[in-house]
Amino acid sequence: MAKALKTAYLKHGIDYRLSRFQTSPNSGDWFIVVQYPDQAAYQQAQAAIVQDRECQQSFAEIAKIAKRISREMVIDLDL
Repeated sequence: MAKALKTAYLKHGIDYRLSRFQTSPNSGDWFIVVQYPDQAAYQQAQAAIVQDRECQQSFAEIAKIAKRISREMVIDLDL
C-alpha cells in the first residue's frame, strides 16, 4: 500500500518517506514524511491529489489498517 501511494505521489512531484519507530513509547508505529519543493507545489499537489484516483484509493486502503495519530506541517529554513 505504501509503495502504491509513493508511486502516486511521485507523479505529482511529492517526495514520500516511510519509517518505523524502533524505540520510545511509539515503538512499532509508522512515521511518514511527505515533502514538497515549495508552497506553490504543495498547493498544486493538494488540488491534484483530490482528483487522483490512485491516491484516493491508496488513502482508503491505508485507512482500513492504520489510524493517523497526528499531522504536523513544518517549513525548512535554508540558512
